[in-house]
Amino acid sequence: MMKKNMDIATRSFLTKRPTKNTALYLPSILAVIAFLSMNLALAGMEAGELRPTCPDGILVPINGLSESDLILDISPEASEFIEGAINVNYEDFLDNSSSMKSAKEIAEILGQAGISRNDSIVITGECLPCGGGPAPAAYSYWVLKYLGHDKVRVLDGGIEDARAMGLGISNQTATRNPTVYEIQMRPELLATSDFVKNGGAQIVDARSPESFERGSIPGAVSISLENMLDGERMLSRSGLEEVFSSLDKDRPVVVYTNVGVQASVSWFALTLLGYDARLYSWKDWLENQPRLDLTLAEVKAEPNPVRSGEAITISATLQEGAARNSEVESAKEMLLTVKGCSTCAFGSPQSFSKIDETNGIVQLGSNPTASEASDASLKCTALITSRDGSEVGKVSLLRTTKDRYVGLWNARASAGVYKISIQAFASGVSKTFSNVLELEVVE
Repeated sequence: MMKKNMDIATRSFLTKRPTKNTALYLPSILAVIAFLSMNLALAGMEAGELRPTCPDGILVPINGLSESDLILDISPEASEFIEGAINVNYEDFLDNSSSMKSAKEIAEILGQAGISRNDSIVITGECLPCGGGPAPAAYSYWVLKYLGHDKVRVLDGGIEDARAMGLGISNQTATRNPTVYEIQMRPELLATSDFVKNGGAQIVDARSPESFERGSIPGAVSISLENMLDGERMLSRSGLEEVFSSLDKDRPVVVYTNVGVQASVSWFALTLLGYDARLYSWKDWLENQPRLDLTLAEVKAEPNPVRSGEAITISATLQEGAARNSEVESAKEMLLTVKGCSTCAFGSPQSFSKIDETNGIVQLGSNPTASEASDASLKCTALITSRDGSEVGKVSLLRTTKDRYVGLWNARASAGVYKISIQAFASGVSKTFSNVLELEVVE
């Protein structure tokens, strides 16, 4: 039966709702395929072979559901649900800047959905508008654990597997009477900037190696999701131990991605291996660094709209002193419409005009001379992120006048809404203007 369940889980993640962009987010999908497979394999190990720091029953097979289980589908825009499931969009746990909402706000969301901390929760679903992938379910699991929910697991299999095993499928979700979700926080699961800066923790950057090279937390080691895989399988225990061999199990580990959603998958693996793992985000690190005395006076993206293959000019005007509020607020209202096709959430489609696609960076104009480069100490970039904060592009903006910085981005992106943030760096000090421009991608 265990082998049958493992096969079902693998087929589910490999074949569920395939799209032509599967190759771009396949590494993230494979991370949890392997994670699920490893979990099932561990069930057959002798007691004590793996340190039991993670409660047993993280994963529940479809035929292991009981009448007392409450199925929580965290999909943003699903059209079918396992009968009896309730739906809470995992994006509701994030604010407009893709940061996690407060524990009180999340508790209110859960309570309004009729969920109490005593319920036995089984999480299912994925981000279909983003092309699919495991991070939303893994992140939702982490969120509930962070709030102190003891009885929470992840469903091993998807809706097609549920249909094949005879479970009822409905195009409507169930509803429950609102209740009060009582929080019992587990703050040790979330790292703070002070905790990271104190130097006692080991820092793992789970983003792509390219993102790591462009900037990372001092002292961090790069261990992206792909490092944990052997083809389509999670590495064996000995293989995982080798991947994390530079880490000390007697010291806490902080793992981070742009906003922490994808890092939740790595958090699973570290916890299973017996590490004291904590979640963090690159965004929080940037926001807690010393700030430059700069304001964003204007930001533009032209032309608007733009067809796939055409270059988008992104420009930003940075000034010293007080903000010109009217111009900034006007810039925030701008929408950039892009027609194209790629992945929204878990890949990194970075197709830029006349660039090296290995780093996704382009500059306008001629290269500066050595003296010009030393004078222009302020560096400016535009960061393009998807709905869950995952980075899909990063453009180096070249200084064209005293205050204006300009760069090109040729975005191939699937339908959805993207955001642009402007980052400025000088002499080790930075300032980030988060989500100042929205990009709406249409078919």
